[in-house]
Amino acid sequence: MNENIIDVLVYLFENYLSEQTNLKKQYTKNNIYNGLEQAGFEKPTIDHAIDWLLSINADQHHIISQSADAIRYYTPFEIELLDEEGIDFICYLESTGILTPTTRELLLNGLLNLNTDNIDVDDLQWLALIILFSQPDEEQAFASMESLMFDPPVDHEH
Repeated sequence: MNENIIDVLVYLFENYLSEQTNLKKQYTKNNIYNGLEQAGFEKPTIDHAIDWLLSINADQHHIISQSADAIRYYTPFEIELLDEEGIDFICYLESTGILTPTTRELLLNGLLNLNTDNIDVDDLQWLALIILFSQPDEEQAFASMESLMFDPPVDHEH
């Protein structure tokens, strides 16, 4: 079931939340819900995904500001959930300025709210993109994350 929650979130983003669509003008909550059901997602999974999205906005008010040079120690549970590759990827996103300490914590809280056993880097990319999209004043970080995910790497052959 948990993997399907990420599938619902990605489907929601691609079809209703991206820059190419405008959620407030084109879609009602019922239209979105019906669209998700027609796409084959089950009601409990849809509810969990929508609750997850709503929790991201609620979480931003509860995160304590941190300095940019603060060191983040991961809990044993977070280490098990993310594994070394996931933690390295989050550190990479921070080092490139895509994630701030605040958006990193939103991502980690979001991961914990999924109630899943493990997360791979592809999932992390999508969840980071969705979180950055949902945050005010993170347009540049969102564009950078989107570029990282969808633009082919530049080959610098000489």
